[in-house]
Amino acid sequence: MELMNPIIIIICLIISIAIFFINFNRKKKYTTGKKVANTEIIKETEYYKSRITRYKILSMLIKILNVLCILLVSILIARPITIQTKTEEKLSRDIILSIDISTSQNDVNLELVKKFKSLIHKIEGDRIGIIIYNTSPVVFCPLTDDYDYINEKLDVITRQIELIIKNNGVVPTLTMADDEETYAFWNGGTIANNAERGSSLVGDGLAGAIFSFPDLKTDSDRTRIIVFATDNYVLGTETVTLEDACILCKQYGINLYAYCPSTDMNKYATTERINSYKKAVEQNAGGKFYTGDLDKMTSNIVDEIHQTKATALKTDKKTYVTDHPEFLVISIVILYIILIIIEKRIKL
Repeated sequence: MELMNPIIIIICLIISIAIFFINFNRKKKYTTGKKVANTEIIKETEYYKSRITRYKILSMLIKILNVLCILLVSILIARPITIQTKTEEKLSRDIILSIDISTSQNDVNLELVKKFKSLIHKIEGDRIGIIIYNTSPVVFCPLTDDYDYINEKLDVITRQIELIIKNNGVVPTLTMADDEETYAFWNGGTIANNAERGSSLVGDGLAGAIFSFPDLKTDSDRTRIIVFATDNYVLGTETVTLEDACILCKQYGINLYAYCPSTDMNKYATTERINSYKKAVEQNAGGKFYTGDLDKMTSNIVDEIHQTKATALKTDKKTYVTDHPEFLVISIVILYIILIIIEKRIKL
């Protein structure tokens, strides 16, 4: 414990000593009234002596209590505090939602985003990020625990998918787009070099999600989760294949939860593509694979996430200043009560 303003103690101490010597030790001179003659006999009686002794003791006690009160008040004004600097830690996981936004996924993606929105409040406390990909992956929402911001970004995805569905699957060009948000979403980084490389490069999308985790190579204890969605309909040449990306997941200890629409949900999701996708996820990444029922998928993923351990996430150092007036206030009140009682009994 320390004092915020220690100089106040010195000032009050000087004042207390001055008051003590100037006021309490000053002998009162006889100025008015009539002196009583022949008081020597009374002063020799035991009753008188006991009353004088009692008076002197109580007077001295009042002086001491007054000085103590002044000192305690001065300490209170000086503000006793404790200062602690802490590096706070909170338990959480890093979760990345990775969505294939190629137009072959529009209808399923619309439902997926709605399910993701319902999933957010069930995993609050964890940091969540969003990766969207087509030809290339783009960080649409960096890892954050600002859930209002996450929901805003999911709302943007919902609006854009609904726009494409309304537009019969046609991605708006610069002249077609009504606003910058729409053009940036569909014609930004996700289709970089699309003409040369192709679309729905699933392996690159997963690899992009993997390397979006901070401190991936230096913090192996961090709990990392990817929720990955695609119909596995690759139209181009991947830099990283899905199989190799799944191996990277295992290498870096990332928990992979993958989803693929069933054949009756998406005409591009053939049995062959579903099986190869499932094999890569389960064998190469040691992850969990889901297909078909979206309600069951999101419910299972939430349960799985809750079963994974949460690791400590260090935050910035914070300084806490705590006041401690309680003991002083109580002591001053008690001393003043004692003073009031004594002053009522100090009469000769």
